[in-house]
Amino acid sequence: MSMFFLMCSERAGSNLITKMVNAHSDVCGPSTKHIINPVVRNLFRYKDLSKEHNWVELLTDIERLINVNFSIWKTHIDMARLKRLAPQGDIVSLLENLFMEEAKANGKKHVFIKENHLYEFLSFLLINFPNAKYIYQVRDPRDMALSWKKSKIHKGGVIAGARQWKKDQINFLKDFTALQAINKGLLIKYEDLISNSEKELRRVCQFSGLKFDNNMLNYHHDDLTKVNANNNDAWSNLSKGIINNNKEKFKEELNKEEIQCIEKICYREMRVLNYTPLYSEEELESFAEEKLINLEKEELPPNRDNNSGVRKNIDAKRVFYQKLLP
Repeated sequence: MSMFFLMCSERAGSNLITKMVNAHSDVCGPSTKHIINPVVRNLFRYKDLSKEHNWVELLTDIERLINVNFSIWKTHIDMARLKRLAPQGDIVSLLENLFMEEAKANGKKHVFIKENHLYEFLSFLLINFPNAKYIYQVRDPRDMALSWKKSKIHKGGVIAGARQWKKDQINFLKDFTALQAINKGLLIKYEDLISNSEKELRRVCQFSGLKFDNNMLNYHHDDLTKVNANNNDAWSNLSKGIINNNKEKFKEELNKEEIQCIEKICYREMRVLNYTPLYSEEELESFAEEKLINLEKEELPPNRDNNSGVRKNIDAKRVFYQKLLP
């Protein structure tokens, strides 16, 4: 089995590329359940996993997270099945076999894994999955921030989106530089993926050591992709196929002040990634910081009306961060 991991901001096409790769006859790209991030970052809270009580406590929390109605897998994972996936205390085998179970259920032999904020646990992946490769996908921050603003899931508006994009790219670029040096990293742009889909997917396949599969262009016909698109509003476009013109919408849907705010926050990273700002560095430097702060305050809404699956997924992840074993 080969493992591929995605480095990508939210609202930047992460689900699109996951489902495109999932349509390959040899690769399973399951809809994310956000498993690895909360587990790996909080392993210390479970203390000695060679002790049965601690191991069972961790498996209990993993089982709860997996079975939240947030994303749908073919595999049903209960406690008995979790215990069979790995010897007590072997968290690496547990995570690997968990994804392998879903791959087998779909008749696949490789996995493509989407997890948010991958930079927060990259060291764990590099140590424990030394043969894994990484796809780094980036989207224009102005369109990403627009999507963030329109989302029913994410708090805040374009300022929150822009700040998250900047934080992500600073970390992703640092990691990508190191990964590229050892031939484990590939950078693609969302805009290229939707405009020149076959070309970009061929690049992904070549990098991954896979033969290109035309089914990747028809990812939206997959039955499980359709189920997940209907299950989560944020993924609804996945059942529609490639939307070739889904770029530069910010020019029509954001006002001048919003665009200036995004570019002021993201200017340097935009230039590194070859996204051309509409405003010069001098114009953005003269843009009052007070305006940015005031707009950010205006954009902070009360909690959004998330669907029950999203709320339950957030609650199930929160358990890992609050765990206090004796």
